[in-house]
Amino acid sequence: MKKQIILLATLLITGTYYAQVGIRTSNPQTALHVDGAKDNAATGAPTAAQQLNDAVVTSTGSLGLATISPTEKLDVASGNVRIRDINTNIGVGGSDRVVVADATGILKTINFNAYGLFHSRLTAAQSLAVSTVTTLLFNSPLSTSPYYTYNTSTGALTFNQPGNYIVTLQASFTDCAAGTQLVLGIRPIPDASYLGRGSHYTAIATAGTIGELMSYTTLIVAPTAGYQIRFTAASNATSTVLATETGGTGSGNVTNVTIQKI
Repeated sequence: MKKQIILLATLLITGTYYAQVGIRTSNPQTALHVDGAKDNAATGAPTAAQQLNDAVVTSTGSLGLATISPTEKLDVASGNVRIRDINTNIGVGGSDRVVVADATGILKTINFNAYGLFHSRLTAAQSLAVSTVTTLLFNSPLSTSPYYTYNTSTGALTFNQPGNYIVTLQASFTDCAAGTQLVLGIRPIPDASYLGRGSHYTAIATAGTIGELMSYTTLIVAPTAGYQIRFTAASNATSTVLATETGGTGSGNVTNVTIQKI
């Protein structure tokens, strides 16, 4: 008990004199500075190696572990963080958010369900010439993430991260004769052979505001960041790709693209 009183008195006197408190160090660098290994020098700031066993509380209330200069309320410069009983607190799917670390190690939250998603609708109806591969031009995406960059003028989609992506491309064709071959495709930029394509033959002639609906899904592998593709449509006869169908049951979007990173 006597030792504890003496230690407390020493800390109070030291804290009053220096306006800082040091534990196992006579050279505190912050409001409260603990030198776990007692290896800091008597003068000057401790080295990066010496800070690895230090813990500090700054005058602004930030806590630093293995650093004497925390930049966040809790700043762990080296080592892992463990919460032993976290599994007893079960999250709620659909409303809880996922915690991730950015490139500097700062924790942030994201909506993981939507984070890897890209979805956009055709800007306007597009005419197709005979046996010509036409780039489909989509609007600014309704849903997207940092994984993608889309140019609404050129129709070029850029993958900002390599990886595997599921692509679903849907279109409605009209103004075409019965037996017309309709093709939806995904092509790389610069242009080459199709990365993926699906074809469909019209059973009957189509015209007006209701078309022949076609959907195609495939896997795309983006080998590097900056990899670019375009979405295309083609037919062996003149035809039109509809952005919106209008009929007896109402109007709505019919040509769109959806991408999901997996």
